[in-house]
Amino acid sequence: MKPRHILDSLHYAVEGIVHTLHVDWHLRYIALAGAVVLTVSVFVNCTRVEMLLLCLAITLVVMAELFNRAVEAVVDLLSPEYHPRARVAKDVAAAGVLTAVVCGLLIVGGVFVRADTLDAIRGASPRPAPHFLQVALVGAVSVVVAVLLAKLWQGHWNLTRGGMISAHSALAFFCFVSVLFLSNDILVWGLVLIPAFLVAQARVEAGIHSVREVLIGAVVALVAGALLYGFLPMRGGG
Repeated sequence: MKPRHILDSLHYAVEGIVHTLHVDWHLRYIALAGAVVLTVSVFVNCTRVEMLLLCLAITLVVMAELFNRAVEAVVDLLSPEYHPRARVAKDVAAAGVLTAVVCGLLIVGGVFVRADTLDAIRGASPRPAPHFLQVALVGAVSVVVAVLLAKLWQGHWNLTRGGMISAHSALAFFCFVSVLFLSNDILVWGLVLIPAFLVAQARVEAGIHSVREVLIGAVVALVAGALLYGFLPMRGGG
């Protein structure tokens, strides 16, 4: 069905990613590895350029795996029985993923394998501390990926509705934790805490999540935020 609006196209694209996460465990491990790489990047004081390179590497591997899954789906549709050319098509698509993975590993290795990495881990790096927004973005991505993967591994296939952990609540409360560490103004805390509670309440009232599920989401966000912001020196400003 041809999309009639840009939002329709976006919806179909998201459905494609969700479907691939359902059926392809490779993409789940790629998402988990990407979240780990981004989290490590803030602990070793990666610069903005280095973080962009890491994001590029992760995106490259994800795209290759999505294209690989698309090729496999088309080949299975056109040739349900074994055929040598069908095997060639799948093997070539898999080779594309392998090439992307090797390229991604080279980028990650080039970013992390440097003289001051151990100094950064020990907290004695001459590099400036990561910007607060870098840490907040990495934390938000890691929380969402962790929640979605937890849903998949517990067999809950609808990533936006229901499940043991509420992704909406987790993200909302992570935003609250971020503001909590960024500002000392109690009024600002309250202005961010209220929307977080409203998000959790809306998920419960809509029957999408139970109180327990939104509470677990909030706890996951609070723990992740406390670990990130509590252990990392950060800087504000431009």
